[in-house]
Amino acid sequence: MPPEPSTPIAGSRSAPSIVGLIGVAFDAELAALAWLLVEGGIPLVVAVPPGREGAGLELARGILASVRPDPAEAGGLAAGLDRPLAWALVHGHRPGAVVVAGSLEDLRNGLAQPPIQLSEQELSFLGCVLVLGAPEGRPAGRLRVIAAHYVRPLARDAHGHAQLLPPAVLATWDARLGRYEHFAWGVLPEIAARLGRKAGDLEADLHHRRDDLAGLATAKLTELAEVRRLIAGYQVGYGHGHGARAD
Repeated sequence: MPPEPSTPIAGSRSAPSIVGLIGVAFDAELAALAWLLVEGGIPLVVAVPPGREGAGLELARGILASVRPDPAEAGGLAAGLDRPLAWALVHGHRPGAVVVAGSLEDLRNGLAQPPIQLSEQELSFLGCVLVLGAPEGRPAGRLRVIAAHYVRPLARDAHGHAQLLPPAVLATWDARLGRYEHFAWGVLPEIAARLGRKAGDLEADLHHRRDDLAGLATAKLTELAEVRRLIAGYQVGYGHGHGARAD
């Protein structure tokens, strides 16, 4: 079993909430987007440097435990993938994974090689990929998300021809400015279509989620139970407010 990192992401070896990770692993906007994608059943993959698998598990478990509070889903995560686990991930039977890789390209290349050997079509269902790294290039210390990607799934055109589109960059960390650059706006219409939402509604909903998460973080309300109450409110629609749909 890989050693735990000397410095966990959120300063604790217990699984944090998604709010507890804000300002440490990512910002409120990226946290809200990860929440939205995971809630929609899109897999979450965390790529980590060698020897830092524990930090990746902390991030993945913190997000999953907040959004999909099933102990078996969050607690059942382990570092690494074999062929059956990778197959389950890309076919929607596993909520997330933690894999050693320095970038999305490294991740895809590794999963395409034996013994896992996922096809190009299967790789298109990796979902949301968060790449953890040391922003200042230090080999030790706390990690943060340095790049976030949305891997666009295999689609078919009006004639039934398969279309494999390149992954989209959701956000990158700018160490010089000390903040994230966000690019999700470019792919929000595609995400909305995948989730069965209108693009404008989804964008408004995402902004509400970002503001609510940021408010909890500012108030230091990071306990998992508190965060789950907020997220449960969105899941029942708050009376169909915050851009939620009426079923």
